[in-house]
Amino acid sequence: MNKFTVGSGGVDITPPFHVPYLGIDPRHAFFRQVHDPLYARSVFLGNRQTEAMIISVNGIGFDNHLLGHDRNFTDEVRSRIETKTGIPRAHIMLASSHVHSSPDTINFRPLKDHPGVGAWLEELIGRIVDSAVMARQNTFEAVLKIGRGAVRGIAKNRRNDAELDEELIVLVFESGQGEKIFLLNFACHPVIMQVQESVSADFVGVVESQMEALIPNTRACVFLQGACADIDPATGCSKNYRDVYDTGMALVGESARIYTQLNLAHAETEPNHLRVETAKIALPSRPLPKGAELAVLKEKAKNGDSLAEEAIWRIKEGGQDFMGEIQMMRVGRAVLAGFPGELFAEFGMAIKDICKPDIGVPIGYANGYLGYIAPQSAWEKGGYEVMLGPWSKIGPDGQAMLLDVAAKLVKRIAR
Repeated sequence: MNKFTVGSGGVDITPPFHVPYLGIDPRHAFFRQVHDPLYARSVFLGNRQTEAMIISVNGIGFDNHLLGHDRNFTDEVRSRIETKTGIPRAHIMLASSHVHSSPDTINFRPLKDHPGVGAWLEELIGRIVDSAVMARQNTFEAVLKIGRGAVRGIAKNRRNDAELDEELIVLVFESGQGEKIFLLNFACHPVIMQVQESVSADFVGVVESQMEALIPNTRACVFLQGACADIDPATGCSKNYRDVYDTGMALVGESARIYTQLNLAHAETEPNHLRVETAKIALPSRPLPKGAELAVLKEKAKNGDSLAEEAIWRIKEGGQDFMGEIQMMRVGRAVLAGFPGELFAEFGMAIKDICKPDIGVPIGYANGYLGYIAPQSAWEKGGYEVMLGPWSKIGPDGQAMLLDVAAKLVKRIAR
C-alpha cells in the first residue's frame, strides 16, 4: 500500500500585549485584546526512507535575524527539532501564513529592542519546537489524495495587474479509521483585520479551525500560504470580522467539496514518494541611494517621516547579497516549493508550470523573510512593493534567479 506515516501537533503562540504588531503610523503598536488565538501547527511526514516536517505558523513571517545578526531564527528552530526528533534539519520547513494581526516578526523595526520581547521570542521558538515534537509523537498510517479546485471572487490583484491565481490545492492524508490531516494551499494576503488592536489569525484562522470542526476525525488542517505578494482579499482591509468569516468559509466550503468529491470518485491514492531537496542562493541587493538622494532621505527621517525612517533602516542593512533558501518537498505527486519571501502571483504560476506534470504547490514566507520577490515588470511599474524599505531587500534579478534554481531542483526531486 502507498501509505505514509503522518502526525500533527498544534501549540498556542498568542503573544502577550507587550509584543508589538506592525501598524502603519506608528509602525509598532500594541494589542489590547485577543479576538482569536494564534497557533503553530506542525505536520510530520514519513515513509520507510525519509522523514520531514512542515510547520505553518499564524504569523507574519520570520526575519532570520530577529534575535541578532549572530543568530538565525530558522536554524535554531530546525536544530532543536532535529535534536528532539532525529528529523534532518534540511527536511524541516518553517513557514508562516502571513497574518498581519500578529507580532512584527519580519522585523521592520528591531523587535527585540522592546522590553521583554527577547524572552518572548525564546519562548516562541520553544513552542514551535513543541508543536513539531507533538507531531512526531502522535502518528498514524495514512494514504494521500490530492484534489484541486478554485475559489473565485474572494481575492484580487491589488496592483491591478492581470495575474490572479484562484486555485485551491488540497492534500488530505486519511487512515483506514478515518483520521485525517489536511494541507491547503491558496494565495491571498490575510489583511482583512490589518492595523487594529486585536490579535487575530484573520481568515486563515477560520479556515483551519472550521475545517477541523466540520470534517469528522480531522486531526489538523494546515494552511500553506501561496504566492500572495500582490493578492489581497476582495473585501480589502475592512476590519470586519464578518468579512473574515465569509472569506475563510468560502475556502472551507471548496475544500470540503474537493474532499467529498475525491471520496465519491474513488480517487486513486498517491504513491508514497517523499523526498526533500534544498539549495541556497546569493541574491543581489536592490539599488540603494547615495549622495544627494540619501541626504534628502535623512532630512525627511529627521523630521519624522516614517517611510523615510524605514528607508534609512534598509540602507543601514547594506547592499550586500542576501542568502536565500529554496526548499522542495515531493509528497506523492505534489511538489511543495518553499521560498523565503513574498511571491508575486506571476511567480507562483511559473512554479506550477515548472513542476508539471506534477502538482506545484508554491509556499511563501518559508525559512526566512527577504521581503518582496518582485518581477521585472513590477520594478518598471513601481509601487509599494518595490519602494525602498525593509520589505524590499532583493533587486530586480531576484525572481529570475530563484526560478532558475527552482527549475533545477524540480529536475532533481523528480528522479
